[in-house]
Order: sequence, then C-alpha cells, then structure tokens
Amino acid sequence: MIKSKSERHGSTGDRISALPDDLLHHVMSFLTPWEIVQTCLLSRRWRNVWVSARCLSIDSDQFSTLRQLKKFLDNLLLDRGYTALHTFWLRINFGIFYPDSIDDYCQIRPWVCHALRSNVQVLGIVHHGEILTIGNAFTSSYLKRLQLRNFDVDDWFVKKLFSGCPNLEELELICCFVNIIKFSSTKLQRSTVTTTDDRSISCLGFEDMVIDMPKLVSLDIKEVPDRNLYFVDVSSLETASVCIDESSFASSQVDCNVLSALSNITSLRSLSLTVRHKVLERDVLRCAKFNSLTTLSLGEWCLGSGCSSLLHLLQRSPKIQKLILHLTDVGASQCDHPEQHAVVVGDPTCSETQRPFNCENLKKIEINCPLGDKRIHVIVRILYENINSPTEINIMSH
Repeated sequence: MIKSKSERHGSTGDRISALPDDLLHHVMSFLTPWEIVQTCLLSRRWRNVWVSARCLSIDSDQFSTLRQLKKFLDNLLLDRGYTALHTFWLRINFGIFYPDSIDDYCQIRPWVCHALRSNVQVLGIVHHGEILTIGNAFTSSYLKRLQLRNFDVDDWFVKKLFSGCPNLEELELICCFVNIIKFSSTKLQRSTVTTTDDRSISCLGFEDMVIDMPKLVSLDIKEVPDRNLYFVDVSSLETASVCIDESSFASSQVDCNVLSALSNITSLRSLSLTVRHKVLERDVLRCAKFNSLTTLSLGEWCLGSGCSSLLHLLQRSPKIQKLILHLTDVGASQCDHPEQHAVVVGDPTCSETQRPFNCENLKKIEINCPLGDKRIHVIVRILYENINSPTEINIMSH
C-alpha cells in the first residue's frame, strides 16, 4: 500500500484544531481581539470558535482613533451576540496621546451592558482620562470581580452595586474619586480602594467612611482624603494594608479605631500600616492581642517617644515572625533641624521605656530608610534593649 506524504513523515493532522472548545478558548485568552477574530481563517474548525471566546481584553492603544475602536468593538459584540463571557477588560487611553477622548460614561455604557448581559464574571474598566461618573446601576447575578479606574464612586453607586450584584466577591477602585460614607456588604471578600491624585476636586468636608464587611478576607486602602476611616465588622480579615495621611482625618482628636478593631481579628496574619497622622498613637493603647499576626509592616508613625507604639504592638503580637519598618526622607530630615521634632525623640535607655520582653518567633527585622538616616542607631538600640529574643536586623538604605 502506498502511503500519503503526511503518513510518510509521521504527521497526524492538525492536532490543535482537534482540541475541545474549552481548550481553544483558553488559547484565545492570550490573544488580542484582532488575533481572536483572525483565527477564523485557520480552518473550518476555527471558523466559528472565536465567536464564543470567553475572554475579551480591549486596549485602545491598538487603535489609532476612538472611531476605529468603536467600529471594531461594535461589530465584534454584534457578531458574537450574548454568548457567555467570563472576562471583559476595557482599557481606554484616549484623551492623553490622541485628540479623541472619553468624557462621558454613556460612550462606553453599551459595551459594559453587553458584557453584563453576557453573564460576565470579571469586568474591568481602566480609564486614563477625566473622571467618569456611572449614571446607571450594575445588575448581574454572575459578576464576581469588578475593577474601576478613574471613576467617581459614591454611596449611591456602591449601594446599588452590592444589591444589584449579589455575588460580587472582589472590588477594586483604583485612582477613583471616593465619596463613600458607608461601605457595607455581606458578600465581598477582597477590596482595594485608592483615591485619585487630584485632590482639588475633594471639597466635601470630612466624613466617616464606615467599613462593615464581615466576609472580607483582604483589604487594601491607600490615601483616601476627607474620610475618617472607621471599622465596624471586618472579622474575617487575613491580610490588611492601610495607608493614610494627614488628609484622611480632620484632626488628631478623631475617634479612630483602625488598630483596636484589627487587633480583635483572630484570622489576621499580615498587617501593613503606613500612617502620617498622630491619630493612631491614641488608638494603639486600646489594642488587644494580634494572636495570629506573623508579618507586620509599619511606617515611622510608631517611632515617637522612644518607639513606644512599636514596642507596644510587638508585645501584643505573640506569633510575629517578620517586622518591616518604612522610614521616609521627611522623617529623616527632622533630625537635622532642631526647631522640628524628630520622629524618634531623644535616646532613651531600656529602663526609661519598659521591661524587656520576648518575641521568640521574631526572626527578621527589615528597616527601609534613607541613606544616612541618623535615627537608625537609636531604633536598633531600642529594639535590642527591649527584645530578649535573638533577631536578625537588616538595614536597607535608599
């Protein structure tokens, strides 16, 4: 019998095309929308596979004009219909490098509505232009993760979001204008909130931002101005990162419970707390024990009065394994100006602070500091005099 050319060379045909749709869709998740559409030219097997691709990531950098993007995306969504989507990611960069701009949410609303009607589970709208305001509520029982960048987010939006998307587990508000007074959800598990850098638009006056999320396991909050942060129920937290500064509290007399609330959480294992405000110096004295905490990252707010706040927290963290201290140029410069108060005041001896204590699990201390920071020798001496357990201290200058 005469063998064909493919048989003589051991070929078994197009193995990729023989894969099931789910695997082909996984392959397509690594492609751009242009490339996904072009797969229809590969063979008859691929002709209609792209239509049911479950992951779409649209980047405006791939288009020279907004009109071109709109035409492509309108046709793409029209051809695929409402086939189920897993991920829809929209990155819009018009308005910075191009004359086009997206200055009204209504310009992208049809695409977002299409994704929601297609039962999307992961939705991201990354906008690099002017702050956008979402005028309609999101409604979907399938949406699990939402990321928004450069949006105006207020109480009305988050209330409608949590009620209209009952299975939402992860919410990321990146560089947003955060005008939220009550942040409450019984389902959310992961949350990231960072404010816009343009604080000139923030003129609403100081209000509490109450966080009541009993299922939350991960929280990351960075520099939310004009909001006195207050925790009600965050009892499931495992990791927390809080970075707040002088614009986050009306005064040092504000009733802040950030540390005292976190200290009561039995599941909390990692805590990063960077604060440029004295409001926590009172709250630290109300802390219970951090019974599960293994990693603690702190800013220089804890170094005042001979590192009293730092030592107080270490005493109440019996399982602590790693301590990270972040020191800034601003704090270091205070040591060079006698008219200003340095973060570490004086050079107290062990007897002037408190009795030495054990941190038997603490094996590593990392201090990130400016080059030549005069506070380092004081901090290191205080740590060695107050902690009986042998601990490695690494100084990392920048």
